[in-house]
Amino acid sequence: MATPVLSRLSFSGELRPGRTVEARWICNHPMETGFRVDDSGQRIARHIITQVQCRLNCQVILQATPGTGWSSPAYLAFSLVVPEQGGTVAVSWLDDQGAKGQVEQRLVLLP
Repeated sequence: MATPVLSRLSFSGELRPGRTVEARWICNHPMETGFRVDDSGQRIARHIITQVQCRLNCQVILQATPGTGWSSPAYLAFSLVVPEQGGTVAVSWLDDQGAKGQVEQRLVLLP
């Protein structure tokens, strides 16, 4: 069984309706470009995230097709406006070897 790839989603800013906050996603993916070689001179196989999708209350707000330019750990920050009712932000990813993952975080509104 493959080792799970850990990821985390957090917010920076006041979680109040109508406010803009920064969502920060970090994923402990190896992000091997396929260009490096190991100590014996053998090329290290490519293993990168190829698709990222961010959703706010089940609606897609961001899609990305990253390439070999992301280093490990993969990091993505994006802005979003906090909805009146709050809700959930989810980030899902897929890599070139078929592995995938998802992390969700509730928007707990401040009084």
